[in-house]
Amino acid sequence: MIKLNFDYNLKKDAWSWVLIAKDKDMWGLNWRDQIAQIPDELLEKIEKVSFSSAQKIVENYIAKDSKKEYKDNIMNLEMQALEKSWRTVEKKYFKILSVITKQPIFTEKFSCYFTTGLMCPYNEKEDWFMVSMWHSTPFSITTICHEIMHLQFLKYYKKYLKKKGLKNDQIEDLKEALTFLLNETEFEDIILSQDNGYPEHQKLRKKLKNIWSKNKNFQNLIDEAICSIKK
Repeated sequence: MIKLNFDYNLKKDAWSWVLIAKDKDMWGLNWRDQIAQIPDELLEKIEKVSFSSAQKIVENYIAKDSKKEYKDNIMNLEMQALEKSWRTVEKKYFKILSVITKQPIFTEKFSCYFTTGLMCPYNEKEDWFMVSMWHSTPFSITTICHEIMHLQFLKYYKKYLKKKGLKNDQIEDLKEALTFLLNETEFEDIILSQDNGYPEHQKLRKKLKNIWSKNKNFQNLIDEAICSIKK
């Protein structure tokens, strides 16, 4: 049975802070807003050292946070609430995603880790992703659906897209734009918080929505998207 496991991991949390701090390309979002939890003094240290060194610095910072015990308690309560809510739609979501992509869900185990940051990155190789403790439960449900859709899409279509001539950045753009599907009627019983996507992908999202509305065929959507992106 396909299942999503919930947890918190200090090293992964620190990794997510450093990842966003060092990558300022936010597809149109304000980078500084996305790292609002990082003090300027800590940010300066992160920017001056290697990724691995920065991660250790952040791990130490989070571990020594004077509010850590309180945050941990809140996070545990949020984790319980989110897991309880997710279980009510989990089977339905995986079924719909499989039908839309015309592929079985590629793994029986996904992991969802909480982060004390604001952005929610994912790990394609290990099938895990993050949700933020600062976000509401409806928002996090959408994040879960968003990230799992990324992983499913990349698993089945990344090699295909490369064979068709798309570059890595174009594949990333398509991956992000495709989450417009979460706002379609297929997911209306699951999504309460709309998936807005990134500012830079709004035009592509509209194009994809128009293509999808013609016959709701995922392979056709991908093939037409390739042609549109390569123009």
